[in-house]
Amino acid sequence: MSFAIFDEAFYLKSYPDVEAAVKAGAFQSGLEHFQQFGLRENRVLVSPLYDERFYLQKNPGVAAAVAAGGFSSGLEHYILFGEAEGRAPSLLFDEGWYLRRYPDVAAAVAAGDFSSGLQHYRLFGEAEGRSGTTFNEFGYRDANPDVAAAIAAGAFKSGLEHYSKFGQFEHRTGVYFSGTSGNDTVTGFGNQDTLCGVDLSPGPCVIGGTPTGGECLDFQSLGVNEADVLIGGAGSDTFLMSYFVSARFAVTKDFYIGAGDADFALIQNFEVGKDRIQLGGDVLSEYRFETVGNNVNIYYLPYQGIGAVPAPDLIAVVRGVTSLSESDGIIYLL
Repeated sequence: MSFAIFDEAFYLKSYPDVEAAVKAGAFQSGLEHFQQFGLRENRVLVSPLYDERFYLQKNPGVAAAVAAGGFSSGLEHYILFGEAEGRAPSLLFDEGWYLRRYPDVAAAVAAGDFSSGLQHYRLFGEAEGRSGTTFNEFGYRDANPDVAAAIAAGAFKSGLEHYSKFGQFEHRTGVYFSGTSGNDTVTGFGNQDTLCGVDLSPGPCVIGGTPTGGECLDFQSLGVNEADVLIGGAGSDTFLMSYFVSARFAVTKDFYIGAGDADFALIQNFEVGKDRIQLGGDVLSEYRFETVGNNVNIYYLPYQGIGAVPAPDLIAVVRGVTSLSESDGIIYLL
């Protein structure tokens, strides 16, 4: 039975009676109490990375088993089976994403060095500045030096911890939720987020077309052969279908172009007048919006010469929206 999710300090803070019992010598630790009694008592506040409501909502079969008495809680299922099955325990950690994003960790898990990506993240990954979910740790620290300094001083374990507790309410910059070079579900939360399904990683800074020697956010994949799901949060979201590489020379990287209808982003929870979709080309010649049922499909039409008829390339499906225009939140970089 793996207790990789368990956070001693968090458990004791969540349950003062257990903390008092540990101080009195009745238990050697909060973990000892949890193993002997806490799990049976449905004490599910064991880590900021575990959310009982989230886990049951995302796993209705588990919720039904808990209701039928098969498990005392979703947490019991997660400890016994969910972690090994790669189920996400909360918005703050995604096992499948973590292993896709860090192949070295996936190899170590496959070799038996760690029981899961979660165990690696708890023991090493968080301290190494790795992201445990689609929240882009590097971008947030880089855009908020005070947060980076607070992490270095030990006030926070990660930028994600700061963002989940404070940053999302402070209108911080550098808030990106990004995917990998595979198929991802990217979920944003907070007041003002930017979501993209491609691999957004540290790369060389480019200013005016020239590398500067520093590190900036760069796109390591462009979404070709990817089918990603981008889920907006309650705040104002920007969904990236393109991004400036060099503003001086108007160079953009456009996503999901190259495999026709096989690669695209499915955009969910898009709120017209509140959220935005960022595209890279000219509205008259490079994009087409088509209403299909209750959705809007966005196609890229590559220029193929005068008189040529370009084959439309699907780049996004906006679910639950029947029309889109610039006044509805469409941004064109060029």
